[in-house]
Amino acid sequence: MDFLESCPCSGGNLPRFVQPALLAVVAREPLHGYVIARRLAETGLFGEHAPDVTGIYRMLRSMEKDGVLEVRKESSDSGPARRMYAVTPLGLRCLERWLASLAAHQEHLGRVLRFVRSARDPRKSGNGVEVPAEDAVFLEGVRRRAMEGELPPRGDILRLLSFAPGSPQAELMGVFARQMARETAGNTARVWAAIGVDCCPCAMNCAFCAFGARWGVVRRAHEWSVDEVAGAAVRFAREGASWIVLRTTEHYGRTRLRALAEAVRKVVPQDRALVANTGQMGPEEAAALKAAGISVIYHALRLGEGRDTPFDPAERRAALARAGISGLKLAHLVEPVGVEHGDGEIADVLLAALEAGAEVCGTMGRVNVPGTPFEALPAVSGERLAHIAAVTRLCGGVRTPYICVHPPLLQAVEWGANVLVVETGAVPRDDTEVAGEWRDFSVRDAKEMFRQCGYVVKEGEL
Repeated sequence: MDFLESCPCSGGNLPRFVQPALLAVVAREPLHGYVIARRLAETGLFGEHAPDVTGIYRMLRSMEKDGVLEVRKESSDSGPARRMYAVTPLGLRCLERWLASLAAHQEHLGRVLRFVRSARDPRKSGNGVEVPAEDAVFLEGVRRRAMEGELPPRGDILRLLSFAPGSPQAELMGVFARQMARETAGNTARVWAAIGVDCCPCAMNCAFCAFGARWGVVRRAHEWSVDEVAGAAVRFAREGASWIVLRTTEHYGRTRLRALAEAVRKVVPQDRALVANTGQMGPEEAAALKAAGISVIYHALRLGEGRDTPFDPAERRAALARAGISGLKLAHLVEPVGVEHGDGEIADVLLAALEAGAEVCGTMGRVNVPGTPFEALPAVSGERLAHIAAVTRLCGGVRTPYICVHPPLLQAVEWGANVLVVETGAVPRDDTEVAGEWRDFSVRDAKEMFRQCGYVVKEGEL
């Protein structure tokens, strides 16, 4: 007989997970022991071999002793009462725990499989696609250094971005990025809920923003009341959002923003972070927002800064540095990505975010709103956005546990993005105010997308 037939590598000695299978069978209805054995045999979980009936009865007695099963006596006219096994409330909880444990075990087996496959051929991606050896070594080096807390040099970011979306290198990068999401964020995902508080024709005329007065898309000023904002914040928190974002224009004013933050902070759970998404500010203004309950500031050096916007890139970089000094956490996406943005510009913006210590990073594609200067251009591809999200995860490492993609994109979530955005109110990527959720994408939809990709969704506990 071939020695390997009896070796553990044949799979013959791997765990059969009999207990969850027994619970799943009995959870449907109380059954006699011999019926349970027959149902297990019918599942096909034991391959060509019938399950060991003696072993099944032994486990049934053990599970009864542990309290996950109980015995009910069924009277019979032809003999003594027969034992019927039924699941207890503790058993149902045990079954739910098994579901989570088996899902985690499945992910672990996937990692083991990828690791063993790489030993057979280190040039294979997680999907078995061949990757040139020097690129595989490079990707592993970037991953390792990022997990040790190092920032990547610009040259490494450029090389990562140069891999074509859909290439074997990009596929392997996606595998690495998803693994890093498990390691750096504990395989958890969260929802970012943004409330557009106000809008008006804006004299800044940023080329990508629907609010620009010159474009004539937004023709009148509008803002939500404090009660409307607070109501939306409470709803988002109740549905499971971890971040509640107050997005205001320059015209709203810092004093009013502080008062709004204080009002919202009183009605949402304390474990939900309040985010201010507003213009540049000095240290005193940032400190005042922190005292009002804001803990995160969204601020970004945008792609095309100084070209598509009237803002000075140097002043933007200085504002990024001030966010950390003020004690506020920084969120900074690479945005707004368009088809014309090259690898060099994207690398510079990503490096600015990482150097500033952004805990929430990632990427956002530009929406080319009709009436704005970019209306005639196509949207950037989903593959490109997923690629940038994976690059951000690989470069951010342990320093950046939260990687966001917007608009929501399944491939990016599969490639390491663990933050999705839900929006309401004034949205600078639309020509109308949004009463519900932008593009009908809800907190529930975000949570379901995360679950499809194997994440555990967290609510708060930042």
